[in-house]
Amino acid sequence: MKKLVTSGKNFNLCDLDFLETYRFGNGCGFPFSYKAFVKQYGYGRLSGEWWIYPPLGNYCDSWAIRSQEIKSTYMDDISEGEIWFEPGPDANTAMLKGMEPFAMSENGYYLFWYVDDCHSANEFDIFITDFRGTGFKRIAGTINELLEVMTGDEILRILPYRTEPYPAIFECVEKLYQYPDIII
Repeated sequence: MKKLVTSGKNFNLCDLDFLETYRFGNGCGFPFSYKAFVKQYGYGRLSGEWWIYPPLGNYCDSWAIRSQEIKSTYMDDISEGEIWFEPGPDANTAMLKGMEPFAMSENGYYLFWYVDDCHSANEFDIFITDFRGTGFKRIAGTINELLEVMTGDEILRILPYRTEPYPAIFECVEKLYQYPDIII
C-alpha cells in the first residue's frame, strides 16, 4: 500500500468485527485493500478533502449510515426510471444498483465500489462521480491503485479541474463526537 504521511493517531475507532464479517448481497465482503487501509489508517480525511467511511457503529459517518444516506438520494429515481444524472462514461443504468459509496470529498465528489463484480481478494472496481457532469468514471480496481492514481498525474486526466495531484496525506480522527459533544 502506498505510504501516506499521517497526522494524528489511529485509535482503532472502527468496528473491526463488522469490517471482517459484513457481506454484500453477492456474498463478497469488504475489499481486502479497504480492510487493510482501515486497519492501518482508521477513520479520517485522505488528501485534505476525502472522507473515507469505515464501519463506526452508530456514528453518523459510519459506512453503514453514510452509504445508505447517499444511496437514498437516487435509488428511488433509478427504480422509477427517472435518473437525473448521467451514469456514463464507464457505467450504465443497470450498474447503478450495484454501486456502493464508501467515500466523499468536501467538494461533492463520491467514490463507489461496483459490488456486483467481485474479483480477486474481494476487490471491486472503484468509480468516481459528482452526480453533475462527470458521470461514473472507473478510477481504480483497489484502494492501493486508487491512492496511486489520486497522488499521481493520472488524476489530472480523470478530473480536469485538478491542477496538481492530491497530496499523499491522511488525517486521523482521534475521537468520535455525537451531539451534544459526547465522546464515544
